[in-house]
Amino acid sequence: MKVTPELLKKYAEGKCTEAEKEFIENWLPGDVDIASELSEEKVKHATAQMWQEITADIDDNPTSVTIPLYKRVMRYAAAVIILFTIGFFTHNYLTAPVEQGDLAYFEDYSSIHTQRGQKRTVKLSDGSTIRMNYETEIKAPEKFEGDQRVVYLTGQAHFDVARDTERPFIIYTKDTKTQVLGTSFDINTKNEGETRIIVTSGEVAFSEKNQQDNLVTLTLNDRAVLGADRNITTDEVDALALTAWKDNQLIFEDQSLAEIIETIEPWYNVTVDVSEEQRLDKHYTLSFDDPNIELLMEQMSFLGEFQYEIEGDQIIIY
Repeated sequence: MKVTPELLKKYAEGKCTEAEKEFIENWLPGDVDIASELSEEKVKHATAQMWQEITADIDDNPTSVTIPLYKRVMRYAAAVIILFTIGFFTHNYLTAPVEQGDLAYFEDYSSIHTQRGQKRTVKLSDGSTIRMNYETEIKAPEKFEGDQRVVYLTGQAHFDVARDTERPFIIYTKDTKTQVLGTSFDINTKNEGETRIIVTSGEVAFSEKNQQDNLVTLTLNDRAVLGADRNITTDEVDALALTAWKDNQLIFEDQSLAEIIETIEPWYNVTVDVSEEQRLDKHYTLSFDDPNIELLMEQMSFLGEFQYEIEGDQIIIY
């Protein structure tokens, strides 16, 4: 168990389990009480208490800081930092998401991120589900109010939107607006200067954010791309294959090693070096269901007739 702003806020609101409560109370300095109503004023008061204790400890030991005192001061400082964090989010009516297994549930208005090599699933208050790919950010409210359900996306995510004919679901990216009533689709902003959408069920209205007349209506297996020239192009694709990442599947259809490397580096959070440049042009057709990197490299090396080494987060192909 770790002390986090989320856990401390839970403690302050009286929502901790007995085990969590005991853990925090053993961690906090005994004379600092934050298990009362969380407010900006109380955060400031508790912070001031901690700094007074730190100052007193240091005044009692003006020439040297013993190891026990150092640990005590660091514990106070960590608590101060967390209280400042809680105070900031309370002041702005924001909190971090509370995690339950693989799902993250939003409290108030929040954003959630994934890092390189990470994926996660987010459940919204209306029953909609968002599967986030690596290096992605979603912003959404705790509860949707009014006549629209609005979220913001940077990166790549697959949306399964709960149907609500009274309140359209709207996703804004930097350049686009996507509006649905209830359907599923994939939006990707990872390529610089363009936004891609692929529909896996239902009907979607996709447009440039600031030019609502630049709009297309998409259905199953339709793909649309808003390019740097602000034009929207469409074509028909195999939607399930191109969105297989959401189910932890890797599908490569006649793709070069260079293209595959672009996919697997952020997927596994690794760096791939190829000693012979001509190998990058060889094409592969492969399908993996939640593979580990060793299995993937073993099969590719057999088909590509190359050798490889895995050293930590670096892969060398030769």
